[in-house]
Amino acid sequence: MKMSHCNMKQDIYCNPLPLPEIGLGFPCRAEKADVSGFSSGEVCDFREVADPEMLYHDGVWYMYPSSNQVYYSHDMVHWEHRPIEIEYPLGYAPSAVFFRGSFLVTSSANPCKIPRLFSGATPFGPFKLLGEPSRKDGSPIEQEYLDPSLFADDDGKLYLYWGCAPYGGGIYGMELEPDNPIRGKTDPVKLIDFQSGNSWEHYGEYNEHEHHGWNEGVSMLKHNGVYYLQYACCGTVFRNYAIGCYRSSASPLGPFQQPATMLARQPHGMVAGTGHGGMVHGKNNSVWQFYTCLIHRVHVFERRIGMDRVTFDENGIPHCKITSAPQSLTAGDCGWVPVSVNKPAKASSHWGGNYPVFAVDECTHTWWEPDPADREPALTVCLKEYFTIQALRVIWTEPELNHREGRFPEPVHWKVEFLDQKGTLLPGTLDCSGNTQDLNVDFQILEIPVKAFYVRLLIERKRNRYRHGVTDLTLFACPGGEKE
Repeated sequence: MKMSHCNMKQDIYCNPLPLPEIGLGFPCRAEKADVSGFSSGEVCDFREVADPEMLYHDGVWYMYPSSNQVYYSHDMVHWEHRPIEIEYPLGYAPSAVFFRGSFLVTSSANPCKIPRLFSGATPFGPFKLLGEPSRKDGSPIEQEYLDPSLFADDDGKLYLYWGCAPYGGGIYGMELEPDNPIRGKTDPVKLIDFQSGNSWEHYGEYNEHEHHGWNEGVSMLKHNGVYYLQYACCGTVFRNYAIGCYRSSASPLGPFQQPATMLARQPHGMVAGTGHGGMVHGKNNSVWQFYTCLIHRVHVFERRIGMDRVTFDENGIPHCKITSAPQSLTAGDCGWVPVSVNKPAKASSHWGGNYPVFAVDECTHTWWEPDPADREPALTVCLKEYFTIQALRVIWTEPELNHREGRFPEPVHWKVEFLDQKGTLLPGTLDCSGNTQDLNVDFQILEIPVKAFYVRLLIERKRNRYRHGVTDLTLFACPGGEKE
């Protein structure tokens, strides 16, 4: 179903999500970064946001990703951020739940190697330490406390999930004491393990390791009386990173129906490596999957976040179609397709081997970078025909990012001009030169669509402290260009 343009702007999203103020990657925060095969080259700073766990509370959606901050939204389209107020830094893959009037938060035990559970009065904190989650008898949890997830059932019971398979022994769960949530009410139960019969669990870019995997990132959702236990698999460094799902009609601790099903996987394009996330309810009892997706320009943990609708078949099995073109929350696909991919691209300059064509090659780890001496960087794309441009997405590259030297992320000042076949400027310039928001991924819907043959991106470098390049410039239009 297609919607009229005038009704769409408040309803449209595009992956990866344009989240503001994305933080520095965890490896950048160490005194000495250890790349050890995980970096694409020399050590340099990168941004990281991944592993989103979701919480819906009082009409607001809250996202807790691996970045020591909270994103929140009143409509699931426009997101704002708040630093999390907490006594100790969180590790990877935080999880939050509202339980008995308080917000409980936990995360992977790294980097401190100590499992911790916190409590706060608001979704942002301040969070105070309750203690270390323990077994029923008070002894430490024996299994690796990786990617934990909290779940509050509607019967007033509270659950904790964690683990990794096969190296961590499997993925575990236990019920927690409601009056003392750092103590197990039941002993840990092994819920799922690596299953070699599930090809999507096989480790590797092509799932080539048939006898071992990397199952982690557990999360729980209850929908229409059924418990859906999802997990990530195959490894976050791979484009085949996927999400599997088990379901149970009995309890949050199973037993879970066999076999598991693959919930989401997308190994190609600008939104790939779609694993480790969580489901959340939207309006009208809809269900949405939030997930990690890859950038991999500097480091394998350079990641972003996407979301898409979950549908259920007649057997209650969930499915999520991953998208990278604009979508309407209510009507689905807008019918706008990329019209700029691998089209001819020219630039005012380039630096090293970072040519202008790399801004339109639909690849997350290549980019166009202007020459350091270029004070007015410009990138022009020829669409080969006239297309009526409805929206565009820019993913910025930050080659000079260095927090130790005081070069922090900043809003990019930029414009997009539209030209006819003769190169004459057309009305309708998209002017973001006064931008005040730091968006590493920026998605813009044009107030009035523009019919153009060429599109030119101008970076207002004089207003920025350091250079920016372009990992991706995608122009969206209805298919079927028009010749003059």
